[in-house]
Amino acid sequence: GASFCIVMAANGDGTGATMFLVDTDQPGFRITGHARTIDTTMLGGHCRIELDDVLVPPEAVLGEPGKGFRYAQARLAPARLTHCMRWLGAATRAHEIALSRSITREVFGQPLTQHGMAQQMIADNEIDLAAARALLWQACWSIAQGERGTETSSRAKVFVSEAVGRVADRSVQLCGGLGTSEELVVGRIYADIRAFRIYDGASETHRMSIARRAARRMADASASLAS
Repeated sequence: GASFCIVMAANGDGTGATMFLVDTDQPGFRITGHARTIDTTMLGGHCRIELDDVLVPPEAVLGEPGKGFRYAQARLAPARLTHCMRWLGAATRAHEIALSRSITREVFGQPLTQHGMAQQMIADNEIDLAAARALLWQACWSIAQGERGTETSSRAKVFVSEAVGRVADRSVQLCGGLGTSEELVVGRIYADIRAFRIYDGASETHRMSIARRAARRMADASASLAS
């Protein structure tokens, strides 16, 4: 449905990547299909695009040639945090649905909320949601203070993406068979939320970056003491 898109292409001379505005009715631009994914959150889905000798004028270049990757990096921290906000809200909704269901659902003659194993899942959801919210607030505050927020947003992205996954998983479990059906939205949230651990940087990539920064700080501190 889009009339144009942003294409980032590697420069042929190895000097980086450049961003272009490309009209989708441009000759050589073709949608070849849609990737079937477990999530349904992206409007229009995930398209497979083929670019075959697509010619664009110089004015289609976004910014300066060769700086496309730098431009892409500028939006990463705020984008990560908006994803965190969105999925934290979805996980909170799943938890509230599961909690409401647990109050009214009777198992072995008493409400599910009276069973120890269910209480542990409910408590762990409450803890994960509170911790994720606090870490998100901290990251947003650092950016509001003018910091780049690269590392704080990485920490928030890893923790929140994994915490909300745990919350959604427990919520499905608490809802029982109904949680896997389309009668409740919990199952859909569970399916959609899994991909968040990959989008905007996989957890493993962020962990690598966080570890490298920590090691660099320690090395700098040690060098400063030695001097």
